[in-house]
Amino acid sequence: MKRSLFFILLSSLLFLAACGSQASTSEGTLFEHDIAAFIDENYTFQDVIASQEDSSDISEIYIAENQDIDHVVDELREHEEPEKVSERSDNKQALIYNNLFVIVTEDEEDPDNSTVEIAEQQFVRDNYNPSFFNGLFALWLLDEVLDVDDWGKKRQSKCKNSGDCYGGYHSSGGSYKKSSDSKSIRSSSVRGGGPGAGK
Repeated sequence: MKRSLFFILLSSLLFLAACGSQASTSEGTLFEHDIAAFIDENYTFQDVIASQEDSSDISEIYIAENQDIDHVVDELREHEEPEKVSERSDNKQALIYNNLFVIVTEDEEDPDNSTVEIAEQQFVRDNYNPSFFNGLFALWLLDEVLDVDDWGKKRQSKCKNSGDCYGGYHSSGGSYKKSSDSKSIRSSSVRGGGPGAGK
């Protein structure tokens, strides 16, 4: 009797350990940055957006429930002070860390919540419409951060010609079309794009 109880307990522990191990490999941000880990631990993972230039280049979307933009920005700054902080404009504010943009906007589906987007500079450089940053950062500053001469002007011209630049998670509805392709570059609810990945 004692032996069978021991085996049942042992089997249960092994099962729980296996589940825990599987969960730990499928959770967590894909960005190797302390502020990204903080966001992943404190807010609710929502979505992933793939770049129209390179599908392996992504941004991650989180929801900060019952927290307004000011509160979220204060939390982020308290955890780690960014290199640059934008003004707040049109219910959005941006923070720039080393090679990483963190963009906080009011959640359009629930104004009590905030949406937090994490994207590396490459994603911003290749996908964002410069007009998104109007009132947040001067274009010359973005040229400097993104390391592209006249990024704003060049990107604006491309956006005007193609009409498919990314305008942030809510404005683009989580998707936008690549001009040379009929298929949408759509966000995925599965982090990293693989089955079993993500929270």
